[in-house]
Amino acid sequence: MKKYPLLTASLFLAIASALVSCNRETAAPADNTPDVRPLSAREAQTIATTNDFAFRLFKKVNEGAKGENIFVSPFSVATALTMAYNGAATTTKDQIRNTLGLGSLTDAEINSSYQSLYELLRGIDRTVTFTSANSVWYRNPLQPQPDFVQTNRTYLNAEMKGLDFDSPSAKNTINSWVNTQTNGRIPEVINALRPEHVMLLINAVYFKGTWVYKFDKAKTAPGNFNTGSGVVQHPFMELSGAKYLLHRGNSHTLVDLPYGNKQFSMTLILPDPSGTADDLLSTLSAAKVGEWLAAADSSSLQLYLPKFKLECEKNLNQTLKDLGMPEAFGGGADFSGMITSFRKGDLSISEVKHKSFVEVDEEGAEAAAVTSIAVMTRVSELPPSIRFDRPFVFLIREKASGAILFMGKLAQPQ
Repeated sequence: MKKYPLLTASLFLAIASALVSCNRETAAPADNTPDVRPLSAREAQTIATTNDFAFRLFKKVNEGAKGENIFVSPFSVATALTMAYNGAATTTKDQIRNTLGLGSLTDAEINSSYQSLYELLRGIDRTVTFTSANSVWYRNPLQPQPDFVQTNRTYLNAEMKGLDFDSPSAKNTINSWVNTQTNGRIPEVINALRPEHVMLLINAVYFKGTWVYKFDKAKTAPGNFNTGSGVVQHPFMELSGAKYLLHRGNSHTLVDLPYGNKQFSMTLILPDPSGTADDLLSTLSAAKVGEWLAAADSSSLQLYLPKFKLECEKNLNQTLKDLGMPEAFGGGADFSGMITSFRKGDLSISEVKHKSFVEVDEEGAEAAAVTSIAVMTRVSELPPSIRFDRPFVFLIREKASGAILFMGKLAQPQ
């Protein structure tokens, strides 16, 4: 755990930014030894930048949510933005790059790092379920740019599907995919497809892990939780005789609870009684959490943790504008690398929606998140297409002779 402090923080933040106002060891299977390897320089840089983005994103979201529960997956948001990045150009692409903190990495390095990182996360613990799925849905008969398709398919394993966005079933098709990828925890992310929508880029992540040291359900009992504005009664779980990482400082108490074969964990940080979670968050960073984890020692102190379940939904438009990518949402956006027939200024992002779910109980934790990026056209009309959407006449004829064999009129489809 101490060996890879940044990786530990990344895994935690990928499944749960758990800064929310939110006894015997179970032996791991003999064949579940962690298949760890040294991180490449590109992977290490990707993790570092993703972690930095995680804290910047979380702090910005928290600015408008003081006193509220928050739960986000920075990993999901960053992955969805990377898909959009692959279709962006000029200054729009530069702003997304800077927002994600991608530095001097080339496009190929960025995408291949996400690809190898996901492969590492997926196979590192056979008792933990971790999945990340990507999809791109576009309005028929539009055609995505070939390079955009190839890059997102090759590196991010994104499904590419054309749909009739005007059909009432299109929304249900997309939401069904979301529901499947989140194991039913997020049933839908799309409320409606508007006429100006031409593409949706969606990332879905799902995590389910069992504690190495499970809490005894018989010991779960009501306890006081001080919200800052009052005290409420809530079920608290109790853990006794277990081993976990603990670090105490002037401003905090950090506890790191492992799952499965101990590669995944949940890191919980409690502010000093004289401070608040918001105070703690204002000075928190990926580097600081990494330092605390590296300095943490094993502890067996009795631990009390509230059971909780959270569901959150956030519009991230203003958050991402404030973080440095306003152009993507305006008339100067350049997503000319996304769809053929569209040029710079024709497309922009209309909405970045993030939905999340987490449940923590005596057995472990389950978490899911979806990030949906809706791309709309800013031109008055879509590229020309033909729709037989009113009564029409049709013929069946033989071409060599010109003979008309059948003739009809469709006034009402049946």
